[in-house]
Amino acid sequence: MRVRGLAIATALVAGLLACGEDPVPKLQAERQALLDASRPKAEFWVEVERKGTFAKEKRALDAELAALQPKTVALRAEIDPLTAALAQAREMNAQTEAALVGNRAELARLEAEVAKREATLAGFDARRTDGAQR
Repeated sequence: MRVRGLAIATALVAGLLACGEDPVPKLQAERQALLDASRPKAEFWVEVERKGTFAKEKRALDAELAALQPKTVALRAEIDPLTAALAQAREMNAQTEAALVGNRAELARLEAEVAKREATLAGFDARRTDGAQR
């Protein structure tokens, strides 16, 4: 490509010299137009380097993601049954808690009944000891 551009420039210079015009100002204007239309090399290569670094990082992250996908699927397969078992255990706990509330109420009722009967027995004992002392 450079050879072709050089050949064209050489042919242009040769043609202009043959016509008797000074080609330097015209060629300098074309050169300046090309420089104005393009980026400086340093800026171009900085941009290329930035994009290359980004592409490498993206490939590395894609590879890492691909490696983690099977693990994620396997963990999801483990989590789903555990979640179901947890829901079942929570339901069982709720039923047990309801039964426990009922049992505590029954215990309180029975303790009150025991206290009432103990009071009755204490009254009988008091009357018997009173009767025995007289």
